[in-house]
Amino acid sequence: MMINKEIEILDGLPLIHIKSISAIACSDLHLGYEGVMADRGVFLPKANLKNIKESIKLAVDSVNPRNIIIDGDIKNEFSKVHLEEFNEFRELCIYLKEDLELENIILIKGNHDNFIERLKESIGFRMYYQEGLIGKMLFFHGEEEPTAKSGYTHMIMGHLHPSIALFNNVGIKEKLKCFLSGKTKKGKDILILPAMNYFAPGVDVNMEEDISELAPVFRNMLNVDEMDAYCIGEGETLKFGKVGALRY
Repeated sequence: MMINKEIEILDGLPLIHIKSISAIACSDLHLGYEGVMADRGVFLPKANLKNIKESIKLAVDSVNPRNIIIDGDIKNEFSKVHLEEFNEFRELCIYLKEDLELENIILIKGNHDNFIERLKESIGFRMYYQEGLIGKMLFFHGEEEPTAKSGYTHMIMGHLHPSIALFNNVGIKEKLKCFLSGKTKKGKDILILPAMNYFAPGVDVNMEEDISELAPVFRNMLNVDEMDAYCIGEGETLKFGKVGALRY
């Protein structure tokens, strides 16, 4: 599904394709999540990395990109490193390079990605701190407003983990991960990516009264009610319209 001339949402996947830079992009993998949660007494099946690999392979098979861009939060812990985070990151990078034959792995460093630069030499990936201009695309994670003022036509953000909450006639709630597409208050095209993490259903943007508490960029840059939600279903992605029209 093309959302504009430059960016294609890959149906049923939390990834986009940008033909002009031969790249697929995703955000918020939070690798090592099950190991971190086990240390806190919560035991989950090992599903996250497996699901991420499968989704990326489907994307690569579909559009045959040369590059992959991860828009922040490749790992889960804030202030320390969990061994499982680094092990899974290394495993993923080997898979991307050797099995899927991607030329470049590009990481925008997010607020969870402390110490990740230790692996740059041994794994071989490119990294930008908080934001990076790639072609005419300004990637930024989203906990801070980007500093770049020009040189780009589109902005791509992670961090928020957006989803849409839906209710049936007896009040049962369903959550759908979604992309948010719109314009900044200065008229720049912007796309917010859903979380790739299997265990992160997302923030119900149509239920939050003040989304700026979760993503401060909304205070000055964005109005979530004016953004279009593209929700991910089973094998397809559907445009649900403006977030403001989906409020309960």
